[in-house]
This record gives sequence, structure tokens and C-alpha cells, in this order.
Amino acid sequence: MPLLLVDLDNTVADRDAAFGHWVTTSLAAWAPADGVAAQAFLVEHDRDGFRPRLEFLSDVREHFGLTACVDELLADYRRLTLAGFPCIDTSVADRLRTMREEGWKLGVVTNGESGVQEATVEKVGLAPLLDACVVSGTVGIRKPDPRIFEMAAERCGLPTVGGWMIGDAHADVIGADAAGLRSIWLTRGRRWLRDDVKPDLVADSFIAALDALVPDGRDDQSAATSTQAL
Repeated sequence: MPLLLVDLDNTVADRDAAFGHWVTTSLAAWAPADGVAAQAFLVEHDRDGFRPRLEFLSDVREHFGLTACVDELLADYRRLTLAGFPCIDTSVADRLRTMREEGWKLGVVTNGESGVQEATVEKVGLAPLLDACVVSGTVGIRKPDPRIFEMAAERCGLPTVGGWMIGDAHADVIGADAAGLRSIWLTRGRRWLRDDVKPDLVADSFIAALDALVPDGRDDQSAATSTQAL
């Protein structure tokens, strides 16, 4: 049986939409007359979600002169971003469901807080399609440590060798390589610049990455996005 592990945020779950919901809702209260500049500040300091949340929100608190403590801001951030996650596209859900019916084992491997990432998996409708969900904050191991990939594969009942990992971060590719997985990196408009390790394939969307693994046989490929070797 083949194995597919996937990252969560901005791979199969639309983290940009969730963050945007928090930005829009929060700025309506914090800086209604300074929307463009305030939004630019939040996007820049967020660093695509890779910055620690308490550090990020501490800067937010200082910049906007907020009276709420950072823990209160974090609670609001978690509530609003979770509400802002849209369900995964029907086309993605259908493809993953078909893959499982054809024998694939599917798992999520994600860095993040215990409870938060699991809630996201439920919110976007991914939970029924998974054989495993491994969150760094729950197991105490973070990508790119190969052990978190190995743990997910074990929970799926398969070895890592011969399996695939799809993700949008360098940690996804580096960790997959160390664990013996092949990888597909989602470009999101970027170029892969590292020379020490490279993904096996790059794709500009999650559905394109799935097409590379299991072509769906569509005659009309005009809406499909490219997947190619790096």
C-alpha cells in the first residue's frame, strides 16, 4: 500500500484565508482608519506563520497600543483563525477519498500547538480522510526531525521508504529526505534555492501534486497547474 503524508497549513488547509480573517476582524477594532498600513505590518511581522505566536503578538500589542495581555490576544487569534479556515475544496476531498479507496494510507504531519492543529484538521473537514495526524506540540518532535515523519508512517502501518510527503516549507522536504520519503514542494510563487537537499518534484497547487501521484484521467487539463521535477 502506498503512503502519502501531507503538511497542514497552506498545503491542504488555507492558512492564508484564516490569517486574513483574523487581520480583517482585528483591524476593524484596532485601526479602522489605517487599514492598508496596519495590514502590511501584520503580514510582514507574521512571516507566513513561521514566527512564534507569542513573539508576534507581543509586537502587535506594542505596535497598536493594546491593553489586552498577550495571552488574551493569543486566545482571540486562535478563535478567529480557526473560524476563518474554509473547508477543503470538494475536488481535494474527492481525490483523497478515492486514493484511500484505492489503498493509499494518508497522514498529516504538522508543526504547531497541541489541540490547535487537531482542531484545524476537524474544521476543514480533513479528519475523516486520514489514517494518522501527528502534531509536533503533541508528540514533542518538530519537522524537519525525521522521527515525526517516521511516527506518522508507523501510525499508518507503513514504512517511510517508498512513501511521499507534500508540503510548502523547507522543513517538509528536508525532513522527508532524511526519513526516506520522496517529496513534492508547493511553490506558492517561490523558487527552491537550497543546493544541499531538493524536493523530488515541485507543484504550484495541492491538487497538482496529487495529479503527479495519481493522475485523475481528466481530458481537460486547462485548469490544472503544473508539477515538474526541480
